[in-house]
Amino acid sequence: MVDTIGNERAGAGLHSTAAADFDHLHSELVRCAVIADREAGATWEQIGRPYGLSADAARARYGRARLVWPPPMFE
Repeated sequence: MVDTIGNERAGAGLHSTAAADFDHLHSELVRCAVIADREAGATWEQIGRPYGLSADAARARYGRARLVWPPPMFE
């Protein structure tokens, strides 16, 4: 995809399509980070702090986060 984006003949809308996927990738990265932190023994307060969340809000938002394979595809 990088080759296509750098190519002058890249299809119309390709750049926006690629950029739109960053929201999904960011969400997945945060979910995986939360799971890893919980496995390492982090408290909900420690997890919520970087996101501006209280411990209760972090637990409510991420408390059910689990690894799923294969990961869901969002469109």
